[in-house]
Amino acid sequence: MQSELFELSSPKVEEEVVSLKPTFIERTTFTLRLEQAIGLALVLLVFYVLTFSWGVERGKRQSLEVRTARPVEVETVAVSEDPVTPAAKVAATAVKESPLLVSELPKPVATVSKPSGKYTIQYVTYVTQSAADREVQRITKLGHSSFVIPSGKHFQVCIEAFQTRQEASQELKQLRAQRTVTMDAYVRAIPA
Repeated sequence: MQSELFELSSPKVEEEVVSLKPTFIERTTFTLRLEQAIGLALVLLVFYVLTFSWGVERGKRQSLEVRTARPVEVETVAVSEDPVTPAAKVAATAVKESPLLVSELPKPVATVSKPSGKYTIQYVTYVTQSAADREVQRITKLGHSSFVIPSGKHFQVCIEAFQTRQEASQELKQLRAQRTVTMDAYVRAIPA
């Protein structure tokens, strides 16, 4: 007979059971089903879109703030006319200007006109009329007549009008020597 198959009244031997504690990884391991993984991906996508949209709106607000004129502190200096004092007395006061919206800024005054002449010196080209206007004002302060020629979306700032190309070339050389214009300036025909 096979005594191993049957339990005969033999003394029971208690086996020692070793109890192992699960590790941190075993306790925190989780599994994702396909539906859960897709759901998690969708939640992350929505979070990304919301974060991106928030950034865009914040950028719009900041660019709107930049477009408004900032308050500027202006210092005024009062000089003493008393010859007895060796150093002039300086009184500095801060005057704050109120910010202006872009819509409240003055309109550009650059004139878009056809001058009398066949040739001109094209100095620079701008995308906005306000930038062209600033350049026209700067050149006018230097004592040269200037005007703007519109060309599609661009505004070409030109200096003076001449009857011959030779006169325009001579003036261009003088302006370059005075460093009024850059080396990019050139003589061109005025469009009819």
